[in-house]
Amino acid sequence: MLTHSTLSRCSTSDVTSMKLGKALRVTTWNIEAALSASLEEIAAELEAMQTDIVALQEVDVRVRRTGLRDQPVVLAAALGFHYVFAASIKWDGGDYGLAVLSRWPLVDVRRHRVDNPGAGEPRIVLEVTVCAGGRSLRLFNHHADVGARSRAAGLAELRALVRPAVGQGVLVLGDFNDGPETTGVRALTEAGLVDLGAERNVNTAASGRIDYLFVDPPLARVTSRTQVWTTRNSDHHALMADLDW
Repeated sequence: MLTHSTLSRCSTSDVTSMKLGKALRVTTWNIEAALSASLEEIAAELEAMQTDIVALQEVDVRVRRTGLRDQPVVLAAALGFHYVFAASIKWDGGDYGLAVLSRWPLVDVRRHRVDNPGAGEPRIVLEVTVCAGGRSLRLFNHHADVGARSRAAGLAELRALVRPAVGQGVLVLGDFNDGPETTGVRALTEAGLVDLGAERNVNTAASGRIDYLFVDPPLARVTSRTQVWTTRNSDHHALMADLDW
């Protein structure tokens, strides 16, 4: 399942949606399906972050355990954002997967199935193009598997999806369930991407640094290093960076 706000064209003449020269804040956050906090608390925290685009992992849509609510729709409405949700599995009467919320219109959305036999659960990559101030920004959101072999295979497929776009201005972000020195995560650096959290190496979960924000070289030149937003509203902290847009 792939659901989303209305898609738009991206015109260079459309600068009404943001102020020129304004920093663009991009965030990744595993929200644990709003099991540690209410959707209203998560929406309030996203607003406090002053984020413009956020990639979310562990998102429920009409799942019984979370009250049959459509989480990306509720969050997008609270923030006044556009949204896309891509399901990875059916769960408890509904769907569970990834989402992206954006202050600016969506241009294109794609759901890629990651073929990694032996995975703890099926995995996907959510590819989204956003029109921010008349310019397209492309990002890839991924939640890697918990099993080492299937996780590495999934990250290798993510790399294959992203590699043709490296140099065109792309972000790769998500919960990769692995440390920065592992084969799967290093493969993204070897593909030409820059790990914006490499210098600080701060923890984003109890198991260490497992959430990431990568950019390609053109974006690395205009993007700040990551900062961690600590929170009690999930078992992960949020990770964010600002683009000089």
